[in-house]
Amino acid sequence: MSKTSRKQFFITSFSWMASLFFLEGGLGLVNKLSADKKNSTPIPGDAHPVLESDPTAKALGFHQDAKDTDFNLYPERKEPTAKNQFCKHCAQYTKINEGWGKCNIITSGIVSSNGWCSAWSKRS
Repeated sequence: MSKTSRKQFFITSFSWMASLFFLEGGLGLVNKLSADKKNSTPIPGDAHPVLESDPTAKALGFHQDAKDTDFNLYPERKEPTAKNQFCKHCAQYTKINEGWGKCNIITSGIVSSNGWCSAWSKRS
């Protein structure tokens, strides 16, 4: 077994720590930046967007951007009849401003008007 110099040990350790940091998503900074980027309309007041990792949101397959829907899990989202299925057209959605609103089912924050979940139902 060869001896490792102190310099080589620190370089290797730093490389591993940096790799793990980016592998974990930069401590959530990447997720927060991508969530802010998806909807350019300012978030009203002290409200916060629903996290896609929220248990209710996750169970419903919720995404702030409907384009991110997993079509393998929700093939009906890919059908031509589903092209207008966005939160802003859902019966459970209450508009706050052009980009954000409240959902009667996912109550942990506000949802994007361009979002989607499997509980979507057409507004009458």
